[in-house]
Amino acid sequence: VQDHVKPDLLFVGSEFGVFFTVNGGDSWIKLEGGVPNIPFRDLAIQTRENDLVGATFGRGFYILDDYTPLREVTGDMLESGQALFPVRPAPWYVPMRDLGCRDSGCTASQGDAFYVAENPAFGAIFTYYLGEAVLSDQEARRKGEKEREKQNQDVAFASFDTIIDEGREDAPAVVFTVTDSDGNIVRHVEGPAKAGFHRIAWDLRYPSLNAWTPTATDDYFDSGQGVMVAPGSYAVSMAIRKDGVMQPTGQSMPVEVVSIRPEPVLPGSSQEERVIFDQQLDELLRVSEGTQNGIERLLVELGAAMSALKRSTTDGTLYATAVALKDRLLDQQERLSANPTRDLFHDWETMTVANRLWHARFAPGTNVYGPTPDQRESYRIGRSLYDQVVAELDAITGDHEALLNAMDAAGVPWTPGR
Repeated sequence: VQDHVKPDLLFVGSEFGVFFTVNGGDSWIKLEGGVPNIPFRDLAIQTRENDLVGATFGRGFYILDDYTPLREVTGDMLESGQALFPVRPAPWYVPMRDLGCRDSGCTASQGDAFYVAENPAFGAIFTYYLGEAVLSDQEARRKGEKEREKQNQDVAFASFDTIIDEGREDAPAVVFTVTDSDGNIVRHVEGPAKAGFHRIAWDLRYPSLNAWTPTATDDYFDSGQGVMVAPGSYAVSMAIRKDGVMQPTGQSMPVEVVSIRPEPVLPGSSQEERVIFDQQLDELLRVSEGTQNGIERLLVELGAAMSALKRSTTDGTLYATAVALKDRLLDQQERLSANPTRDLFHDWETMTVANRLWHARFAPGTNVYGPTPDQRESYRIGRSLYDQVVAELDAITGDHEALLNAMDAAGVPWTPGR
Protein backbone atom coordinates (compact mmCIF):
# COMPACT_ATOMS: atom_id res chain seq x y z
CA VAL A 1 0.00 0.00 0.00
CA GLN A 2 1.08 3.59 -0.65
CA ASP A 3 0.93 6.44 1.83
CA HIS A 4 -1.72 8.99 0.86
CA VAL A 5 0.51 11.94 1.76
CA LYS A 6 4.07 10.90 0.85
CA PRO A 7 4.09 8.80 -2.35
CA ASP A 8 7.60 7.41 -1.74
CA LEU A 9 6.46 5.87 1.57
CA LEU A 10 5.30 2.34 0.77
CA PHE A 11 4.40 -0.71 2.87
CA VAL A 12 4.46 -4.32 1.74
CA GLY A 13 3.27 -7.47 3.48
CA SER A 14 5.40 -10.59 3.01
CA GLU A 15 5.79 -14.12 4.27
CA PHE A 16 8.15 -12.77 6.92
CA GLY A 17 6.42 -9.66 8.22
CA VAL A 18 5.85 -6.08 7.05
CA PHE A 19 8.49 -3.92 5.37
CA PHE A 20 8.50 -0.20 4.51
CA THR A 21 10.50 2.08 2.23
CA VAL A 22 10.92 5.86 2.34
CA ASN A 23 12.57 6.16 -1.08
CA GLY A 24 10.06 4.57 -3.42
CA GLY A 25 11.45 1.05 -3.09
CA ASP A 26 15.21 1.57 -3.44
CA SER A 27 15.70 0.09 0.05
CA TRP A 28 13.38 -1.69 2.47
CA ILE A 29 13.31 -1.87 6.27
CA LYS A 30 11.44 -4.39 8.36
CA LEU A 31 8.76 -3.11 10.78
CA GLU A 32 9.12 -5.04 14.00
CA GLY A 33 7.61 -3.63 17.18
CA GLY A 34 6.83 -7.01 18.72
CA VAL A 35 5.17 -8.46 15.59
CA PRO A 36 5.95 -12.17 15.12
CA ASN A 37 7.81 -13.35 12.02
CA ILE A 38 4.57 -14.40 10.25
CA PRO A 39 2.90 -14.00 6.81
CA PHE A 40 0.83 -10.88 6.20
CA ARG A 41 -1.91 -11.41 3.63
CA ASP A 42 -3.38 -7.90 3.39
CA LEU A 43 -2.56 -4.32 4.37
CA ALA A 44 -4.79 -1.23 4.59
CA ILE A 45 -4.34 2.38 5.69
CA GLN A 46 -6.91 4.13 7.88
CA THR A 47 -6.41 7.61 6.45
CA ARG A 48 -8.17 9.61 9.18
CA GLU A 49 -5.96 8.30 11.99
CA ASN A 50 -2.98 7.40 9.78
CA ASP A 51 -2.98 3.83 11.09
CA LEU A 52 -1.54 0.87 9.21
CA VAL A 53 -3.66 -2.30 9.58
CA GLY A 54 -2.28 -5.71 8.71
CA ALA A 55 -4.13 -9.03 8.38
CA THR A 56 -2.01 -12.14 9.00
CA PHE A 57 -2.35 -15.78 8.06
CA GLY A 58 -4.00 -17.30 11.13
CA ARG A 59 -2.59 -14.85 13.71
CA GLY A 60 -5.18 -12.07 13.68
CA PHE A 61 -4.84 -8.35 12.96
CA TYR A 62 -2.06 -5.95 13.90
CA ILE A 63 -2.33 -2.16 13.93
CA LEU A 64 0.52 0.37 13.79
CA ASP A 65 -1.05 3.47 15.35
CA ASP A 66 -0.21 6.81 13.71
CA TYR A 67 2.67 6.00 11.40
CA THR A 68 3.06 9.71 10.42
CA PRO A 69 6.64 9.85 11.87
CA LEU A 70 7.73 7.58 9.03
CA ARG A 71 6.98 10.44 6.62
CA GLU A 72 9.83 12.38 8.23
CA VAL A 73 12.35 9.57 7.85
CA THR A 74 15.26 9.98 5.43
CA GLY A 75 18.01 7.61 4.42
CA ASP A 76 20.66 9.67 6.23
CA MET A 77 18.61 9.59 9.43
CA LEU A 78 18.41 5.80 9.36
CA GLU A 79 22.17 5.43 9.03
CA SER A 80 23.03 7.59 12.04
CA GLY A 81 21.77 10.36 14.26
CA GLN A 82 18.86 11.01 16.59
CA ALA A 83 15.40 12.31 15.87
CA LEU A 84 12.34 13.31 17.87
CA PHE A 85 9.26 13.36 15.64
CA PRO A 86 6.28 15.75 15.80
CA VAL A 87 3.77 14.94 18.56
CA ARG A 88 0.13 14.49 17.62
CA PRO A 89 -2.31 16.58 19.76
CA ALA A 90 -3.15 14.60 22.89
CA PRO A 91 -6.85 14.28 23.79
CA TRP A 92 -7.46 15.20 27.43
CA TYR A 93 -9.88 12.97 29.35
CA VAL A 94 -9.93 10.41 32.17
CA PRO A 95 -9.61 6.90 30.72
CA MET A 96 -12.44 4.54 31.59
CA ARG A 97 -11.63 1.54 33.76
CA ASP A 98 -12.83 -1.35 31.65
CA LEU A 99 -14.76 -3.87 33.76
CA GLY A 100 -13.67 -1.89 36.82
CA CYS A 101 -10.02 -2.84 36.26
CA ARG A 102 -7.02 -0.55 36.41
CA ASP A 103 -4.61 -2.85 34.52
CA SER A 104 -4.58 -3.33 30.76
CA GLY A 105 -5.86 -6.69 29.54
CA CYS A 106 -7.90 -7.39 32.67
CA THR A 107 -10.97 -9.59 32.19
CA ALA A 108 -12.29 -9.19 35.77
CA SER A 109 -14.83 -11.99 36.38
CA GLN A 110 -15.60 -12.60 32.70
CA GLY A 111 -13.51 -15.77 32.46
CA ASP A 112 -10.45 -16.74 30.44
CA ALA A 113 -12.38 -16.99 27.17
CA PHE A 114 -13.41 -13.31 27.29
CA TYR A 115 -11.43 -11.55 24.55
CA VAL A 116 -9.60 -8.33 25.29
CA ALA A 117 -6.98 -6.43 23.31
CA GLU A 118 -4.69 -3.63 24.41
CA ASN A 119 -5.79 -0.11 23.52
CA PRO A 120 -3.35 2.51 22.22
CA ALA A 121 -1.39 4.12 25.03
CA PHE A 122 -3.17 7.04 26.72
CA GLY A 123 -1.68 10.52 26.69
CA ALA A 124 0.91 12.30 24.57
CA ILE A 125 2.90 9.83 22.47
CA PHE A 126 6.59 10.59 21.89
CA THR A 127 8.15 8.86 18.89
CA TYR A 128 11.93 8.94 18.52
CA TYR A 129 14.72 7.30 16.59
CA LEU A 130 18.28 6.39 17.58
CA GLY A 131 20.68 5.51 14.79
CA GLU A 132 22.96 3.82 17.31
CA ALA A 133 22.30 2.41 20.74
CA VAL A 134 23.59 4.30 23.77
CA LEU A 135 25.94 1.72 25.25
CA SER A 136 27.08 1.37 28.82
CA ASP A 137 30.83 0.97 29.38
CA GLN A 138 30.36 -2.77 29.78
CA GLU A 139 28.32 -3.05 26.57
CA ALA A 140 30.90 -0.99 24.67
CA ARG A 141 33.71 -3.19 25.98
CA ARG A 142 31.88 -6.39 25.08
CA LYS A 143 31.12 -5.04 21.60
CA GLY A 144 34.82 -4.44 20.99
CA GLU A 145 35.70 -7.87 22.38
CA LYS A 146 33.20 -9.59 20.08
CA GLU A 147 34.71 -7.86 17.05
CA ARG A 148 38.14 -9.14 18.06
CA GLU A 149 36.70 -12.62 18.59
CA LYS A 150 35.23 -12.61 15.05
CA GLN A 151 38.68 -11.79 13.68
CA ASN A 152 40.24 -14.56 15.79
CA GLN A 153 42.27 -12.04 17.79
CA ASP A 154 43.20 -12.24 21.44
CA VAL A 155 40.88 -10.59 23.96
CA ALA A 156 42.50 -9.17 27.08
CA PHE A 157 40.84 -9.84 30.43
CA ALA A 158 39.32 -6.67 31.87
CA SER A 159 40.93 -5.41 35.06
CA PHE A 160 39.09 -5.69 38.35
CA ASP A 161 38.88 -1.89 38.53
CA THR A 162 37.16 -1.86 35.14
CA ILE A 163 34.71 -4.58 36.15
CA ILE A 164 33.92 -2.85 39.45
CA ASP A 165 33.38 0.51 37.71
CA GLU A 166 31.10 -1.14 35.13
CA GLY A 167 29.05 -2.73 37.91
CA ARG A 168 28.52 0.68 39.48
CA GLU A 169 27.54 2.43 36.26
CA ASP A 170 23.98 3.69 35.93
CA ALA A 171 22.06 2.20 33.01
CA PRO A 172 21.75 4.57 30.02
CA ALA A 173 18.34 5.94 29.07
CA VAL A 174 16.64 8.46 26.85
CA VAL A 175 14.91 11.09 28.98
CA PHE A 176 12.09 13.32 27.77
CA THR A 177 11.43 16.48 29.76
CA VAL A 178 7.94 17.97 29.52
CA THR A 179 7.60 21.67 30.32
CA ASP A 180 4.61 24.00 30.50
CA SER A 181 4.15 27.28 28.64
CA ASP A 182 6.22 29.10 31.30
CA GLY A 183 9.14 26.68 31.01
CA ASN A 184 8.45 24.92 34.32
CA ILE A 185 9.28 21.22 34.37
CA VAL A 186 6.13 19.09 34.49
CA ARG A 187 7.46 15.57 34.10
CA HIS A 188 10.45 13.43 33.12
CA VAL A 189 9.63 10.35 31.04
CA GLU A 190 12.24 7.67 30.34
CA GLY A 191 12.54 5.53 27.23
CA PRO A 192 14.87 2.78 26.01
CA ALA A 193 18.29 3.67 24.63
CA LYS A 194 18.47 0.88 22.04
CA ALA A 195 18.92 1.58 18.33
CA GLY A 196 15.79 1.96 16.21
CA PHE A 197 12.34 3.53 16.49
CA HIS A 198 10.69 3.79 19.90
CA ARG A 199 7.47 5.12 21.37
CA ILE A 200 6.66 6.08 24.92
CA ALA A 201 3.63 7.83 26.42
CA TRP A 202 3.32 10.70 28.89
CA ASP A 203 0.09 10.12 30.83
CA LEU A 204 -0.66 13.89 31.06
CA ARG A 205 0.12 13.95 34.77
CA TYR A 206 2.64 15.47 37.12
CA PRO A 207 4.79 12.96 39.01
CA SER A 208 3.24 11.34 42.06
CA LEU A 209 4.30 12.75 45.45
CA ASN A 210 3.36 9.58 47.35
CA ALA A 211 6.07 8.45 49.75
CA TRP A 212 8.63 5.94 48.51
CA THR A 213 8.01 2.36 49.61
CA PRO A 214 10.27 -0.69 49.09
CA THR A 215 7.39 -2.58 47.47
CA ALA A 216 4.58 -1.29 45.26
CA THR A 217 1.26 -0.55 46.97
CA ASP A 218 -2.15 -1.28 45.49
CA ASP A 219 -5.01 1.04 46.36
CA TYR A 220 -7.99 1.08 44.03
CA PHE A 221 -8.98 4.63 45.02
CA ASP A 222 -5.43 6.02 45.11
CA SER A 223 -3.40 4.52 42.29
CA GLY A 224 -0.29 6.57 43.06
CA GLN A 225 -0.84 8.84 40.06
CA GLY A 226 0.17 12.47 40.07
CA VAL A 227 -2.06 15.47 39.43
CA MET A 228 -3.53 15.58 35.94
CA VAL A 229 -2.40 18.64 33.98
CA ALA A 230 -4.79 21.22 32.60
CA PRO A 231 -5.40 21.30 28.86
CA GLY A 232 -3.02 23.67 27.13
CA SER A 233 0.34 24.07 25.39
CA TYR A 234 3.40 22.15 26.54
CA ALA A 235 6.76 21.19 25.07
CA VAL A 236 8.98 18.11 25.20
CA SER A 237 12.77 17.95 24.84
CA MET A 238 14.96 14.90 24.39
CA ALA A 239 18.19 14.09 26.22
CA ILE A 240 20.52 11.12 26.68
CA ARG A 241 21.40 10.09 30.23
CA LYS A 242 24.65 8.15 30.50
CA ASP A 243 26.10 7.18 33.87
CA GLY A 244 23.77 9.67 35.53
CA VAL A 245 24.76 12.68 33.39
CA MET A 246 22.12 14.30 31.16
CA GLN A 247 23.30 15.20 27.66
CA PRO A 248 20.74 17.31 25.71
CA THR A 249 20.29 16.31 22.08
CA GLY A 250 18.85 19.65 20.96
CA GLN A 251 15.66 17.90 19.86
CA SER A 252 12.34 19.39 21.05
CA MET A 253 8.72 19.47 19.93
CA PRO A 254 5.52 21.32 20.98
CA VAL A 255 2.79 19.28 22.67
CA GLU A 256 -0.84 20.33 22.57
CA VAL A 257 -3.18 18.84 25.18
CA VAL A 258 -6.77 19.29 24.03
CA SER A 259 -9.87 18.55 26.12
CA ILE A 260 -12.55 16.46 24.41
CA ARG A 261 -15.22 18.72 25.96
CA PRO A 262 -15.26 22.40 26.97
CA GLU A 263 -14.11 23.31 30.51
CA PRO A 264 -15.02 20.08 32.35
CA VAL A 265 -15.12 21.51 35.89
CA LEU A 266 -17.66 22.56 38.49
CA PRO A 267 -19.35 25.95 37.90
CA GLY A 268 -17.26 28.88 39.05
CA SER A 269 -13.96 27.03 38.81
CA SER A 270 -11.38 26.29 36.11
CA GLN A 271 -8.91 23.56 35.29
CA GLU A 272 -6.04 25.83 36.35
CA GLU A 273 -7.65 26.29 39.80
CA ARG A 274 -8.27 22.55 40.02
CA VAL A 275 -4.58 21.86 39.33
CA ILE A 276 -3.49 24.34 42.03
CA PHE A 277 -5.82 22.76 44.61
CA ASP A 278 -4.74 19.21 43.73
CA GLN A 279 -1.07 20.21 43.99
CA GLN A 280 -1.71 21.74 47.42
CA LEU A 281 -3.28 18.45 48.48
CA ASP A 282 -0.37 16.43 47.09
CA GLU A 283 2.10 18.65 48.91
CA LEU A 284 0.25 18.16 52.21
CA LEU A 285 0.23 14.43 51.54
CA ARG A 286 3.97 14.50 50.85
CA VAL A 287 4.94 16.32 54.04
CA SER A 288 2.50 14.38 56.24
CA GLU A 289 3.80 11.02 54.96
CA GLY A 290 7.34 12.25 55.52
CA THR A 291 6.43 13.31 59.04
CA GLN A 292 4.80 9.93 59.69
CA ASN A 293 7.96 8.14 58.57
CA GLY A 294 10.03 10.49 60.73
CA ILE A 295 7.92 9.60 63.77
CA GLU A 296 8.37 5.89 63.07
CA ARG A 297 12.14 6.39 62.86
CA LEU A 298 12.15 8.23 66.21
CA LEU A 299 10.06 5.46 67.77
CA VAL A 300 12.65 2.92 66.63
CA GLU A 301 15.42 5.07 68.13
CA LEU A 302 13.51 5.40 71.42
CA GLY A 303 12.84 1.65 71.52
CA ALA A 304 16.57 0.99 71.10
CA ALA A 305 17.38 3.63 73.73
CA MET A 306 14.99 2.04 76.24
CA SER A 307 16.57 -1.36 75.60
CA ALA A 308 20.08 0.01 76.14
CA LEU A 309 19.04 1.96 79.25
CA LYS A 310 17.66 -1.22 80.86
CA ARG A 311 21.16 -2.71 80.92
CA SER A 312 22.96 0.52 81.82
CA THR A 313 24.06 1.78 85.23
CA THR A 314 21.82 4.87 85.14
CA ASP A 315 19.34 5.50 87.97
CA GLY A 316 16.20 5.12 85.83
CA THR A 317 15.51 8.80 85.22
CA LEU A 318 16.61 8.63 81.59
CA TYR A 319 14.49 5.54 81.05
CA ALA A 320 11.41 7.33 82.36
CA THR A 321 12.19 10.26 80.05
CA ALA A 322 12.39 7.89 77.07
CA VAL A 323 9.01 6.33 77.94
CA ALA A 324 7.39 9.75 78.24
CA LEU A 325 8.83 10.79 74.87
CA LYS A 326 7.48 7.61 73.29
CA ASP A 327 3.98 8.34 74.60
CA ARG A 328 4.12 11.93 73.29
CA LEU A 329 5.22 10.68 69.86
CA LEU A 330 2.40 8.14 69.73
CA ASP A 331 -0.11 10.88 70.53
CA GLN A 332 1.06 12.92 67.55
CA GLN A 333 1.23 9.86 65.32
CA GLU A 334 -2.44 9.18 66.05
CA ARG A 335 -3.33 12.74 65.06
CA LEU A 336 -1.75 12.06 61.67
CA SER A 337 -3.22 8.57 61.16
CA ALA A 338 -5.71 6.54 63.14
CA ASN A 339 -4.90 4.51 66.24
CA PRO A 340 -4.63 0.88 65.01
CA THR A 341 -7.00 -0.43 67.71
CA ARG A 342 -9.66 2.21 67.03
CA ASP A 343 -9.25 1.72 63.27
CA LEU A 344 -9.72 -2.04 63.63
CA PHE A 345 -13.17 -1.47 65.13
CA HIS A 346 -14.03 1.46 62.82
CA ASP A 347 -14.08 3.91 65.73
CA TRP A 348 -13.54 7.15 63.83
CA GLU A 349 -14.67 9.61 66.47
CA THR A 350 -11.48 11.64 65.98
CA MET A 351 -10.73 12.79 62.42
CA THR A 352 -7.03 12.58 61.57
CA VAL A 353 -4.96 14.38 58.95
CA ALA A 354 -5.14 11.20 56.85
CA ASN A 355 -8.95 11.19 57.12
CA ARG A 356 -9.15 14.80 55.96
CA LEU A 357 -6.79 14.14 53.07
CA TRP A 358 -8.70 11.05 51.99
CA HIS A 359 -11.91 13.07 51.70
CA ALA A 360 -10.28 16.09 50.05
CA ARG A 361 -8.41 13.86 47.55
CA PHE A 362 -11.23 11.36 46.94
CA ALA A 363 -10.34 9.11 43.96
CA PRO A 364 -7.51 11.39 42.73
CA GLY A 365 -6.93 9.16 39.71
CA THR A 366 -10.39 9.92 38.29
CA ASN A 367 -11.48 13.15 39.98
CA VAL A 368 -10.58 16.07 37.69
CA TYR A 369 -13.79 18.11 37.73
CA GLY A 370 -12.66 20.46 40.50
CA PRO A 371 -12.98 20.53 44.33
CA THR A 372 -16.33 20.82 46.07
CA PRO A 373 -16.77 23.25 48.99
CA ASP A 374 -16.62 20.29 51.41
CA GLN A 375 -13.32 19.15 49.93
CA ARG A 376 -11.86 22.62 50.30
CA GLU A 377 -12.97 22.64 53.95
CA SER A 378 -11.40 19.22 54.55
CA TYR A 379 -8.12 20.52 53.19
CA ARG A 380 -8.28 23.63 55.40
CA ILE A 381 -8.92 21.59 58.56
CA GLY A 382 -6.30 18.99 57.63
CA ARG A 383 -3.68 21.67 56.98
CA SER A 384 -4.40 23.34 60.34
CA LEU A 385 -4.22 20.01 62.20
CA TYR A 386 -0.94 19.12 60.52
CA ASP A 387 0.60 22.46 61.50
CA GLN A 388 -0.37 21.77 65.14
CA VAL A 389 1.28 18.34 64.98
CA VAL A 390 4.49 19.83 63.56
CA ALA A 391 4.64 22.39 66.39
CA GLU A 392 4.35 19.60 68.98
CA LEU A 393 6.96 17.49 67.17
CA ASP A 394 9.45 20.36 67.19
CA ALA A 395 9.32 20.36 70.99
CA ILE A 396 9.57 16.57 71.16
CA THR A 397 12.57 16.56 68.82
CA GLY A 398 14.43 18.97 71.09
CA ASP A 399 13.73 16.80 74.14
CA HIS A 400 14.79 13.69 72.21
CA GLU A 401 18.11 15.31 71.29
CA ALA A 402 18.67 16.21 74.96
CA LEU A 403 17.99 12.57 75.93
CA LEU A 404 20.58 11.28 73.45
CA ASN A 405 23.18 13.74 74.74
CA ALA A 406 22.47 12.68 78.32
CA MET A 407 22.87 8.99 77.32
CA ASP A 408 26.27 9.80 75.79
CA ALA A 409 27.34 11.58 78.96
CA ALA A 410 26.22 8.59 81.07
CA GLY A 411 28.18 6.09 78.93
CA VAL A 412 25.11 4.23 77.69
CA PRO A 413 25.89 1.74 74.87
CA TRP A 414 25.44 3.01 71.31
CA THR A 415 21.94 3.14 69.88
CA PRO A 416 20.61 4.38 66.50
CA GLY A 417 20.46 8.16 66.18
CA ARG A 418 23.59 8.79 68.26
